[in-house]
Amino acid sequence: MSVKRGGFTLPEMLVALAISGVLMLGAAKFLPLLQIGNLRILLTFQLHEELQLMMSTLEKSVRRAGYCHGKCQGEGLQTIGEKNACLLVRWDENSNGRWEGPGNDNSDYYGFRLRDGNLEAQRGVQSCDSGGWEKMNDPDSIVISDFRVLKQARQIRLLLGGYARRFPQLPLTVERWITAENL
Repeated sequence: MSVKRGGFTLPEMLVALAISGVLMLGAAKFLPLLQIGNLRILLTFQLHEELQLMMSTLEKSVRRAGYCHGKCQGEGLQTIGEKNACLLVRWDENSNGRWEGPGNDNSDYYGFRLRDGNLEAQRGVQSCDSGGWEKMNDPDSIVISDFRVLKQARQIRLLLGGYARRFPQLPLTVERWITAENL
């Protein structure tokens, strides 16, 4: 009895290879689009996280602004510049009853400003024009395009906007309203 062995014929193999080739070309064109989509999602997530982190720092400072365990002189919160893009705050961090001035290592003066696409911060500052400010964002990956502080009595509106440098067409804005209890 002869055993018949099954297999693919040459034309069947050629058809299967042609179909596989077309599928591989389609997948090769789709893969970069998928990678760009994943990168866009990752950078948008990173931007959101960075903006939230910076906003938390700003919010914490605004909530503390004006606190004094004694008699302090001056304003606890000042907004300066076009669109109020600079925020100066003071609070009695060590509860000694006074605001330590800018020349002190333990200064109770803090500043935040928008400059050249970056949100910058500095301790011991009483002017938005001084040097020595530190960037709060990574300028190689994120651009901060908007920083505004609007004060209405004890209600403070903070607005922070930016975009990932690779995808400027996808901006993101974070906004918070805060009641400044110490002002």
